[in-house]
Amino acid sequence: MSERRDLTALFEPRSVLLVGATGDTLKWGGWVTKSFAETQDLRATHFVSLRGGELYGIPVHTAIEDVDARVDLAVVVVPAPGVPDAIRGSLALGARAIVVISAGFGETGAEGAAVQAAMVEEVRAAGACLLGPNCLGLYEDAQRLNVYGGTFPSGDLGFATQSGNLALEVALLLEHAGLGLTRFASVGNQADLTLADFIRDYAHHEPTRVIGAYIEAPRDGVAFAEAVREAAAIKPVVLFNAGRSAAGAHAAASHTGVLAAESRVLRAICRDAGAVVVDTPGQFVDAVSVLRGGFGLGRRRVAILADGGGHGVVASDTVTEAGLEVAAFSAETSARIEPVLRNAVAQNPVDLAGVDGSRVWDFHAVADAVLAAPEVDALVMTGYFGGYGDYHPEAGDTEVEVAEAIARSAVEHGKAVVVQSMVEPGGTRTLDRMRAAGVPVFARIEDAVRALTCLDRPPLVLGAAHEPVPDRALGERPAYPEARAALEELGIAFPAGRLATTPAEAAAALEAVGAPAVLKAVHADLLHKTDAGGVVLGVSGPEVAAEEFTAMCHAVEAAAGIAPDGVWVERMAEAGGVDLVVGARRDPAFGPVVLVGVGGVFVEVLDDVVLAPAPTDFRHLAGLLRGLRAWPLLAGARGQAPVDCEAVARIACRLGDFLAAHPEVAEVEVNPLRATAAGATALDARIVRG
Repeated sequence: MSERRDLTALFEPRSVLLVGATGDTLKWGGWVTKSFAETQDLRATHFVSLRGGELYGIPVHTAIEDVDARVDLAVVVVPAPGVPDAIRGSLALGARAIVVISAGFGETGAEGAAVQAAMVEEVRAAGACLLGPNCLGLYEDAQRLNVYGGTFPSGDLGFATQSGNLALEVALLLEHAGLGLTRFASVGNQADLTLADFIRDYAHHEPTRVIGAYIEAPRDGVAFAEAVREAAAIKPVVLFNAGRSAAGAHAAASHTGVLAAESRVLRAICRDAGAVVVDTPGQFVDAVSVLRGGFGLGRRRVAILADGGGHGVVASDTVTEAGLEVAAFSAETSARIEPVLRNAVAQNPVDLAGVDGSRVWDFHAVADAVLAAPEVDALVMTGYFGGYGDYHPEAGDTEVEVAEAIARSAVEHGKAVVVQSMVEPGGTRTLDRMRAAGVPVFARIEDAVRALTCLDRPPLVLGAAHEPVPDRALGERPAYPEARAALEELGIAFPAGRLATTPAEAAAALEAVGAPAVLKAVHADLLHKTDAGGVVLGVSGPEVAAEEFTAMCHAVEAAAGIAPDGVWVERMAEAGGVDLVVGARRDPAFGPVVLVGVGGVFVEVLDDVVLAPAPTDFRHLAGLLRGLRAWPLLAGARGQAPVDCEAVARIACRLGDFLAAHPEVAEVEVNPLRATAAGATALDARIVRG
């Protein structure tokens, strides 16, 4: 387990040094210079620049050696060739944290990477830490420390990012939502300090209530997952990740290698570590807005309060489509809200149609009643609330009071409230006050409901122990017969089968395994056997098997340029069930992961899979199958018996065990795996060495 780095000198320095100070605010160094000058009353501030002179009343030294003081934090904004000397000089002044905004290092190639590595080695040898290089700095709200140059709204989010410019958009969205930051860091090249270091820091930073990060690729996937797991046990963690469209774009030697692409693995790892994973900056800010309240979603039962029938219907559809439940009110709850209603029935959704400026308090009466109900876990308000003060000016102050009362009811009952208002964005006093009181406000009902689902935070999944795997030496390029034999030793069932290397052997093999049989071309490089004419189904007799043997060998060689090593003759599995793919892959960043999804010849086209880090609990993996688009097939569509999902999950977990026992293996998969109510049978398998 990685240790938590001490970032006190980075976020709470008593003295700062800026190397590359300038009065030109069109330059990045000029922004930082001005920012440091504005807070020189809070900490000792030292400037260095070859130009010398004075900036904002602060003397500018022409060399670091001329600074006669100790510093905690040094910020370097000079061209790349001058950075190593600037770091060396800063360390000589006692700097314990260094921020290198300058670019031109690891991102430029091998030569820059070597210079970067040498810088990090020197910094660590001095017991200091380095942020960057090629970053946009950091921000600490309570300390009024701004090494970013721009402005950030104050709030309770700790944010770290691999994209500095993306922080600008997040900051603007946060400000609009009435939210803000406690701490921010742009990690740049992550040469020393990484996203994991900041996630750990924010977890133990008391003013930070929600931890957030934008991630493209962690420098150390295992350490990153470890940090997320530690932090999510303390506070909500929200991550958003780019690069999803690249899934499957790289070449791979198995379907598992294609489908378990880096972005998917990252998201699965973060989910099982307890983080909420979203797709865009907007969704990120929406998630932060609901998670900062500290509420959960219980059994996912939602009450809906609307001031129009249409809004209630749309909200009900949206809640249901999001996988939440429109709560059924008890007789007691209906009796509490019925006196407030005029002609509407006291049921969910509650319709306050006809409310005017004289009856705004009806919103609170209903909201408080449903929040108090044990059968309700959260409340969605939708419609015109927030705009009554403009529509009825004399009701403006009342609406603000009602908004604050609803926020208090949420806290009192420990349940979340989200509001969709048709007057948003509009910045009305009521909506501003609701945000300030901790109630998120949205312009669109789909955004409000999606944000609400973030309260259903994924549980921390404890990895199971690897089960023993029989000791077996693998060939350099295992073909199907060898892969099958290895997986049979794991307890994975296959139909009866034999290898044939001549037409006569094919005929004899069919007599041994029984008809109908399937013939499969055998060669380690033949991934898509069907496309190359390397699979024949329904072979009914020995003579047909002999004929198909010869025809298949010619077809495969003509289509794929591969001469098969032989043909595997296998008893056909009984019809029925669902064909799946199960696999395990050694991800270069995160280590072993397991995969289950819709299999068969269209596995990559259908692209319907779930992943989990290995080892994992088979029950957790079986539960993830509910997230497949094909779940209705597994659950028993059109009168079919439900598939034994736990048997499927156990097989996937055994493949993870196999990967752990064979470090030389990169990927292992079974496709298809015929899953039925009685269990699962492997119909093909592949092992790929690294």
